[in-house]
Amino acid sequence: MARQARQESGTGYYHVMSRGINREFLFSLDSNKQVFMQLVAEQQAANMFELAAWCIMGNHVHLLLKADREQISRAVKVINLKYAAHYNRCQKRIGPVFGDRFRSERVEDDTYLLGLIRYLHRNPVQAELVSDVAAYPWSSYGEYLAVPRFISPQQKDFVLSLFSNDRKDFVAFHSQVDDNDYMETKEDTEKNKRTRAISLIEYFCERHGVLHARQLKGHDELFTELCIELVTGAGLSLRQAAEYLETTHHKVYAALKEE
Repeated sequence: MARQARQESGTGYYHVMSRGINREFLFSLDSNKQVFMQLVAEQQAANMFELAAWCIMGNHVHLLLKADREQISRAVKVINLKYAAHYNRCQKRIGPVFGDRFRSERVEDDTYLLGLIRYLHRNPVQAELVSDVAAYPWSSYGEYLAVPRFISPQQKDFVLSLFSNDRKDFVAFHSQVDDNDYMETKEDTEKNKRTRAISLIEYFCERHGVLHARQLKGHDELFTELCIELVTGAGLSLRQAAEYLETTHHKVYAALKEE
């Protein structure tokens, strides 16, 4: 099957993600993270793009870049090829390092741009590596509060201008909950769904004075309401909703059908 052509962004911003082949942890060592970011810095110094945000996790990396689509494609290929050579040399291995070509998505407005930056910076919190975004050293969050090391100073100025250059607002923004999916891995998406579902059920039960979701089985209206919230609000399948409610997917289906 032919690869789908990447589409142009109207704003010039692209979210790029590269992931280790077979989910291999390519960035377990801080020294490897440093090498990767130095390669990113080299491409930025060559005017291939402007780096607006980044985050390196154990088996994948996120970059928010501004440039022409073709330039970004060429630059990311160079970065990944050079990093693959470094990684194979250090690990005494051969073969591909990254899984297929890198993934990318267009960023078309400032609202999505800011949400995406928050998502990148909160990745380590979502993965339960740290409890606070400021505690993770391998993202651009700290660069927005101090001297830029890797991100473009122009991009930093632009992003902060969206907060009227108030860093307190920038920090507060990162504490807000965002249920949008930003080109997440399948595992990330499923984990976030589980987290949202559990929180939703706990809040629903507390609101209606119920100790456990299983107690809703005798309350048709409440059961139906919770089924709707789980399927339409949290994005669960009928089977997933049934699992959390400790019932069958047929009963969830029947409740939704009655509504």
